[in-house]
Amino acid sequence: MNVDAAAGPSDVCLLVEGGYPYLLGGVSSWTDSFIRSFPAKRFSLVAFTTSDQERTRKFDLPANVERIVDVPIDACPAGRLPLLRGREAIAPLIRDLHAVLTDGGAPAWVRCVRELDRCDLRQRALLDSRPAWTALERIYEAMLPGAPLVDFFWTWRFLARSLIAIATAPIPPARIYHAISTGYPGLFGARAKALTGRPFVVTEHGIYTNERRIELSIADWIYESGAGGFAVTGTDPELRRVWLNAFNAMARITYDAADLITTQFRTNQLYQIEDGAPEAKLRMIPNGIRLDQFADIPPGPQPRRPTVLLVGRVVPIKDIRTFIEAAGLLRRQVPDVDAIIIGPEDEDPSYAAECRTLVRQLGLQNTVRFLGRVRDVKTYFGQTDVIALTSISEAQPLAILEAGAAGVPAVTTDVGSCREILEGSDGPDSGTVGGFVVRACDPQATADALARLLLDRDLRARMGRALRARIHAVFDQDRIVGLYEALYDSVDPAALDPPASGRSESLRDTGPAGEIGRIPWPA
Repeated sequence: MNVDAAAGPSDVCLLVEGGYPYLLGGVSSWTDSFIRSFPAKRFSLVAFTTSDQERTRKFDLPANVERIVDVPIDACPAGRLPLLRGREAIAPLIRDLHAVLTDGGAPAWVRCVRELDRCDLRQRALLDSRPAWTALERIYEAMLPGAPLVDFFWTWRFLARSLIAIATAPIPPARIYHAISTGYPGLFGARAKALTGRPFVVTEHGIYTNERRIELSIADWIYESGAGGFAVTGTDPELRRVWLNAFNAMARITYDAADLITTQFRTNQLYQIEDGAPEAKLRMIPNGIRLDQFADIPPGPQPRRPTVLLVGRVVPIKDIRTFIEAAGLLRRQVPDVDAIIIGPEDEDPSYAAECRTLVRQLGLQNTVRFLGRVRDVKTYFGQTDVIALTSISEAQPLAILEAGAAGVPAVTTDVGSCREILEGSDGPDSGTVGGFVVRACDPQATADALARLLLDRDLRARMGRALRARIHAVFDQDRIVGLYEALYDSVDPAALDPPASGRSESLRDTGPAGEIGRIPWPA
């Protein structure tokens, strides 16, 4: 953990997990753009990583970032082992850690962080001592009786150690703490609020619990005895549910502590409510983009092949395999199609290798191209007929917004706010549709939708114009900056400078979640 020295509190401390400034991706790009949109405000960053994660910065930090704290969630201070008379403090702390990971106990988390702020009990006392082992045996019998003890031991050790890491990491002084997810950033924000009394807000792009649920459903390192059955409503204890319960508990603690909770679209709010978020705290603020950057993108060299572009990391959640299979099916209808994939391959090298192998197996070497990272993705929009998205989970994908701002229609899966972006409030039969929405994991439906656009120039132009109009009406970055200015001002009017004239849109007195933050989809 390192803190770059800086005088006085920052205006905003952003709490980010597994991304900015060390990894590329949609949320990382959003974070960088967000900071740059407030040049007069000073930012701190708390980046939640793992010990083996490469911490080479993939972004040039904006000049208004004052300090960074790196928090590896799989490592915590050793601390001391208390004398015999002082060991009575160990068991209550471990009980609270257990409550945090099972019940989403906000009071238990507050007790933990305050006690750990006061004392120097850390890993040696809470994980490595004899009292800690005795407590673990009781917790094992309560949480996962009958399962292999060694599997539970390592699960408990990781989760408890991550809580200790979060509860003992330096808190950069700031006027407002802003977590870009629940999970570990959310817990840190709840801790910062408890110890400093400063406001705490949360912005969720994808819903953290849903994304962890998807990852855990395909994880091959989790032991399952089969006792829990295969029904999603099964209640018998299994290791997978220990992890799911922990992430759900973190979300409840985050929502309980937050002053306000934002996301980009209404469907996400329904998930947040289901996970325990109070409706009165919910606000809706969409992503924003700099429209002027996409106004006059020059067309590429002509003539060229019909071109489909996918922009995204080559990882399972983006389902690049479906895009490749769809390209193979699409070639039957559009024989000379050029299917381009732009995005890094280093996050999951084995999956990237599988995708390249699939291209060879399907004989698509002359159809599918991997370009990796590119210096300026928007230059490719002028050489693209349709942008595609095959993800199995998304929030409000920037690639679709940016391509749409350049007049490129889209084919997306029915995830996140993709349907709202492409269809607006009038549905698929209106005259303002900006593309087609298909089922996830359906290569044939994806190929058919792409073919409709590639083979019909007038349809493609009409949908491109409609999508551009919607992006310009709803997702203008200046408007979004004004909404965040108002958000900060609403939780702590004295904390930040007043928003610039003409840029603030009030978030006060906005009523319950069903009525707030309504996105004005144009007719």
